[in-house]
Amino acid sequence: MNSIRNDQDYANDLLMSEKQLCSALATAASEAATESIRNGFKNILSGQLDLQNQVFKTMSSNGWYQVDQADSTKIQQAKSKYSTFTV
Repeated sequence: MNSIRNDQDYANDLLMSEKQLCSALATAASEAATESIRNGFKNILSGQLDLQNQVFKTMSSNGWYQVDQADSTKIQQAKSKYSTFTV
């Protein structure tokens, strides 16, 4: 089977890779043994989150990634559920 990849395919692959990388970096930061290593991972993670957002915005503006609007009732339910949450 001869399949031709297009820009949307590449952007989707990049977005999925960025999500996985961000997840791995968050885990690394939370498990770092020292504050300096933790801060290093946090700095890298921040940059990757920015890149992931850029890819998402590009995909969204091209119609390649649609986000459904949340139902207002569900939003209110979530607010109520977590409004009493404390750390």
